Amino acid sequence: MHTSILTKYRDPRPPWYTIYPTVPDFSAAVGADDYEEWLGGLPADESVSLYFHIPFCRSMCWYCGFPTAVIRRNGPILNYLAVLRQEISLVSEQVRQGLPVSDVHFGGGTPHLIGPAEHLALMEFLRRHFAFSKTAAIAVEIDPRTFTPEMAEALAANGVNRASIGCRALIPMCKGDQSDPE
Repeated sequence: MHTSILTKYRDPRPPWYTIYPTVPDFSAAVGADDYEEWLGGLPADESVSLYFHIPFCRSMCWYCGFPTAVIRRNGPILNYLAVLRQEISLVSEQVRQGLPVSDVHFGGGTPHLIGPAEHLALMEFLRRHFAFSKTAAIAVEIDPRTFTPEMAEALAANGVNRASIGCRALIPMCKGDQSDPE
């Protein structure tokens, strides 16, 4: 293995798989003109993947490392969705019409806090601005503590075909127990 690779990736806190570019690559040197150029340069024969970070939770998970805010009311979510729709519109104006989408991922936070009606409206909005493939993978991260049957129905109606259920368990070890927990 090349030492340059080890040097680059030796940070014990690797980036989350859903954050690209990774946080250390963020820079004020990248502006709207760069973003517009990149969007305009998307290959015409390739589909894209969309990731939507919904940075809200009702409570923090002890294992979470994602940027999120604990909220009690839905007002911040609705405000965020309004700005998200503006961003979707801006992006769709910079790409070729009918940009094909092969994957959509709703991460967070707790994306299903959007609520059933709002999620249905957001997916309708996305489908008006992009061309989803018939086999598009649509995924959502779920916190089982706040997930509802109504949200399950909305996700199914939106074509969600993959879910990541966020749960972690601690295996309690008795003080005198020397057995292997595996």
